[in-house]
Amino acid sequence: MKGLHRLPPLLGLGLVAALLVLPFSGNAYLTTFAFTVLIAYILGQSWDWVAGEMGYVNLGHYAFYGIGAYAFAIVLVGGSPFWLAFVAALGVTAVAARLLAVPLFRLHGDYFAFASLALLPLLEVLAYNLTPITRGADGIVLPVAQVLQPAYLIALAVCVVTFVVTLRIHGARFGYALKSIRNDEQVAETVGVRIAPVKRRVLVLSSLFGAAAGALQAWQMSYIDPATVFGLNVALAPIAMVLFAGSGLRYGPLIGVLLLASMQQWLLVSVKGFQATLYGATLLLIGRFMPGGFLRAKWVRRVPGLAEFGREHHEHATASAMQAPGQAGGELPLPTLQVAGERPLIELQGVRMQFGGNVAVNDVSLSIRAGEIVGLIGPNGSGKTTLFNCISRVYTPTAGRVLFDGQDLADLGRDGIARLGVGRTYQIPRPFSDLTVQENIAIPLMFGANPLSPRDALREARAFVDYAELGPRLYDRADALSVQEKKALEFARALACRPRLLLVDEVASGLTPAEVRRFVEHIRHVRDRYGITVIWVEHIFSALEQVVDRVIALEQGVLIADGPLDAVVRNERVLATYLGAAATAPQASAPPLLIRGVA
Repeated sequence: MKGLHRLPPLLGLGLVAALLVLPFSGNAYLTTFAFTVLIAYILGQSWDWVAGEMGYVNLGHYAFYGIGAYAFAIVLVGGSPFWLAFVAALGVTAVAARLLAVPLFRLHGDYFAFASLALLPLLEVLAYNLTPITRGADGIVLPVAQVLQPAYLIALAVCVVTFVVTLRIHGARFGYALKSIRNDEQVAETVGVRIAPVKRRVLVLSSLFGAAAGALQAWQMSYIDPATVFGLNVALAPIAMVLFAGSGLRYGPLIGVLLLASMQQWLLVSVKGFQATLYGATLLLIGRFMPGGFLRAKWVRRVPGLAEFGREHHEHATASAMQAPGQAGGELPLPTLQVAGERPLIELQGVRMQFGGNVAVNDVSLSIRAGEIVGLIGPNGSGKTTLFNCISRVYTPTAGRVLFDGQDLADLGRDGIARLGVGRTYQIPRPFSDLTVQENIAIPLMFGANPLSPRDALREARAFVDYAELGPRLYDRADALSVQEKKALEFARALACRPRLLLVDEVASGLTPAEVRRFVEHIRHVRDRYGITVIWVEHIFSALEQVVDRVIALEQGVLIADGPLDAVVRNERVLATYLGAAATAPQASAPPLLIRGVA
């Protein structure tokens, strides 16, 4: 089975060698067909960097092909040499992509997809009407020359570069940023990923290869017009090819382009009148019976040779990680923080969070010193999680200030606050589902204040995995974990942010008494050993009483009590609104006092 891992690379090298010989065979028909396949692969793979890696379906990717084609043709017709026209095509398209990234990435999901699709008819109309530049409906006739062979060889070289870039993306810090955005943008930011620059970079990168494809095809065809470079009838074909085999797979775009392009060519030659119908029906059947692409189909996964082409990202990552030396057990790779002094680490001054007419947090002021463990309690809807979201900048407070070690957080984004030293868990676990346990924990190590390389981050992540007692699940995808394991993963990921302040939201809920005790030991240990300050939202009072220095109680967004646990649970207002008249201060020997509820 180990030898099968080498099958795709060996076949790929053989394919490149065969394609390299083809233009010298004298068969112009096959060379022209292979050239169109190369162009389709460049377009499909570069599209998949945005869609498959980052999760943004850019239906307007072909616009970059058209911009590149027009920029190349205009400069070439103006008398410039090929290389200058080619560089101009890349430059103009990159600038256009950078400008388009600003409005496009203000949108998400279907809105992004349809906004990007709207670029094609818009640019087609502009190309028809900017006659002095584009020559309108007449199109641009390029200098006629026999350029099939050089165009083909350059296209093959660009294809090889495209695949190499894909491999580099998969294992690079940039690639992990894309994958974290695909899974959960908000969580990606709260572990330190600066998502806006990453989005812009990947769109510009994909546009460069789209422009290269447009320039080369314009050169080989010697003619372009608005319909051929911006038309919907050709713009979606490379995307369909990628989806046919499997978006997000290392070999998905390549296999999809090879199979569908060959099928399309056979239908054009062999089937008269119904080729478009058969082509569309094939895509519909794949979408219906093999969602995610045929390489992800169960029968494909059972065939040893084919299964290698359908390996998911985490399977490639696991194979690489198992070959690398690891760091496991022992102490966590965390700095020991200084906790001396009375200066507050976190201070809230009149913080208010309002959603329309609903005030979730109302004029809350409090301060917590470095090294404290503070419990945050309150009934459902009291604003506990909202307060966490104000601190970590998931929400921007309507009024008031949040100070961290004396610094106002108003001018920092979520990623900046993470790098400053704020780590958090979520009430409902939000791991990066299609990444492994090891990768989930490695991502904050890659994007923290002192970022590590992916290799070093993956090695260092193993210590956090062992600390969370998830060692046997190291290489498993996060969506395969139980709820309790996902909570443990989130706690380990928050620690991997190297926090000075740790926000823990309902991690102990649903755990067995033994698991609760182990978690309490973890909370005490990270404070006593590493000096981490902890704010813990929890409803299991027997857990809180073992470790907290004080308790803060909220009611309808208002702070109603702040002090030692014994005093707070005897507070009349806390008794009336949260604990009830029968509640008493918990004793060490008493059974756990559990108040169920979710902020």
